[in-house]
Amino acid sequence: MDSGGDDEDVIETYRVHVSSKYLELTQQKLQLTRLPHEILLPRGREWEHGVPKSELEPLVDFWLENYDWRAQETLINASLPQYRTKISPLPLQPSLRIHFVHKRSSHPHAIPLLFCHGWPGSILEVSKIIEHLTNPSKGQNVQAFHVVAPSMPGFGFSDASLSEGMGLSATAAVFDALMQRLGYKGYVVHGGGLGSHISRLLANRHPSSCLATHVTSILVQPPSWSHRRLRWFQYLLACLLHRFFPAAHILGYHPTDFSLPRKDNNIDNNDNEDEDTHLIGHPQTLSYALCDSPVGLLAYIRQRLHTSSSTYPWTPTEILNWTMLHWLPGPEAGLRFLRESTPDLKAVREQWGPVPLGITVFSGSWRGPPPMWGACVQPLMWVRRREGCGTYAAWERPEELVADLRDFFGVVVASSERRVMELVGDLAEVD
Repeated sequence: MDSGGDDEDVIETYRVHVSSKYLELTQQKLQLTRLPHEILLPRGREWEHGVPKSELEPLVDFWLENYDWRAQETLINASLPQYRTKISPLPLQPSLRIHFVHKRSSHPHAIPLLFCHGWPGSILEVSKIIEHLTNPSKGQNVQAFHVVAPSMPGFGFSDASLSEGMGLSATAAVFDALMQRLGYKGYVVHGGGLGSHISRLLANRHPSSCLATHVTSILVQPPSWSHRRLRWFQYLLACLLHRFFPAAHILGYHPTDFSLPRKDNNIDNNDNEDEDTHLIGHPQTLSYALCDSPVGLLAYIRQRLHTSSSTYPWTPTEILNWTMLHWLPGPEAGLRFLRESTPDLKAVREQWGPVPLGITVFSGSWRGPPPMWGACVQPLMWVRRREGCGTYAAWERPEELVADLRDFFGVVVASSERRVMELVGDLAEVD
């Protein structure tokens, strides 16, 4: 991975500031919005055809009349220390300015944590947990972290690549190069959704620096006679015993695991396969609409949040903040990313990564296979099961996720302390 020449190694502080002219243009486009007609559906079926007008129209009104981006901009800048640096994502391609959040802990035994956001998320996801991870309360004997949360290329305030090939693997390489530039010879990783796929590729392609990964979703090739045969036998035995002891925990399998899907997940681990198929195949077509219409993009993101996170009480400001982080750079890069990531999915599903894996299962939003199948792709060290939804765990369930990251990575440090300390190095010397 080429991180650029010496003249490009500079890390610059960054503050979000959007042009007033662009904000005015957004207001003009909102004012010119023409909402479509909709059919009448009975109570309880309002979302069957997509976002109902009764949900979207108040959001548009709020955006026009009450939403204050400047206030949100100030909040982001005050709560998230941000930087940018240039990194070349692919050989012979120009460097991209990669935007990232970086906050160091004052705790002497803190370890670097790379936070990989998902889609349609952004670096906003880390804002609810970064302070708790870097600075645990006094008296808490828990693992602390130096947190790095990059914006994927083309997302938020990172440059988009104009070349093919900017998918999961290239993004993993960019993130690893970023961690090396920051002086972190070794680090641990957390990701959910698309972020979990990047975590997996860091585990199997950068195991000399990626020490362990924690995910809240997983994409894996099911075990079979020809693929991970021992895991297949274990699963068959667990299924057999489950028939006689349906409430028992058998060979690491939970009783609910036997009703989980037995097929691979789609690209972002949400239950929208037909929709994703269209996106992955023809992202440019949809981009013409979503790049020009803030309300169209709002409707699309609102649909995604409802489908994958329907129990979380999203506020209008939260929904618009998430939308703005795609509206400002233009959503086309994020849509292209889904297509460009497709060739990497075979490696995500099948390739072995020799570093420990931890999984948190939020039962209400888990769309993956049995979590024990994670042992097919990495040494599965830790699984915790929680009730309720957590598709965007850092945002929806921040306290639980912080606890899980502390617990799992604390176990990793305790079990391989010498290797962790050797690879992390003397972090006190890193500025």
